Amino acid sequence: MATPKPLEAKENYKTIKEVLNHKNMESLSYASTLKENGIYSLVDSNAQEFYLIPKKVMHSLMRELKNLESDKYLFKLEQEIYKNMPVDFDDVWCVALKEVRDYKKEPKAVVKHLKKRYPYLFLDFLERLDAPK
Repeated sequence: MATPKPLEAKENYKTIKEVLNHKNMESLSYASTLKENGIYSLVDSNAQEFYLIPKKVMHSLMRELKNLESDKYLFKLEQEIYKNMPVDFDDVWCVALKEVRDYKKEPKAVVKHLKKRYPYLFLDFLERLDAPK
């Protein structure tokens, strides 16, 4: 049986990184030491809130967001496969993961393509009912 390959991240995460490295960023120095993993809330003179997040925590947050996006996509793909009544879910799952190279294809389109390319992986009750005896 085939081994599934990991999916690539969406473009959104690259743009978030760009926003964080924006050229309007300003460095301020703080005389006291801050906690290593502490998250701080700052309020300016206009009562606008800002948050200070350590780089390590931000990387962890970004990693979790990527994992969440991947899990969400795979869940939708799993649901779409089940809706189309596979003969063996594990076989269809492995083939689907090979077909999906990134998040650009909608799960519905992936399953439609799989049904067209590998019709023997899915049951089609309507076709069997209409078949001559």
